[in-house]
Amino acid sequence: MRSIVPAIVIGGFIATTAASAHHSHPDFPADQDATVEGTVERIQFENPHVLITLRTAESTLYTLEWQSAKWLANQPRVFVTPVPGPITSDMLKVGDRIIVTGVPPRDPTRHELVNLKAVNRPADNWLWTCRRPPGHSC
Repeated sequence: MRSIVPAIVIGGFIATTAASAHHSHPDFPADQDATVEGTVERIQFENPHVLITLRTAESTLYTLEWQSAKWLANQPRVFVTPVPGPITSDMLKVGDRIIVTGVPPRDPTRHELVNLKAVNRPADNWLWTCRRPPGHSC
């Protein structure tokens, strides 16, 4: 029995560390924001993260890392305006023009944003925003 307890404690520590590492982005300065505008080329609405490929007017492709599909579908309806509701796979479509704000990488040659704070579709004023307390990412 004694050997099982340390194994459980060590296993729990490893699982916690792996989850923390998965959600940490040391190469993305959390105190900086960037905004990118473009057309949706691809959406992977799945877990562990929803990934959007966005093409800018200059034809630069960006990879945008949103929350998980499950998290977006289960969050309070106050995150979306003008019509409140969960984020589902049919909310954004290939060809939609969107404006996205998130955290950029330290390396400007990497065209990525993580920890998205806002996703806006100007055509119909659809807007998702992160409304978490300071220090808590969406």
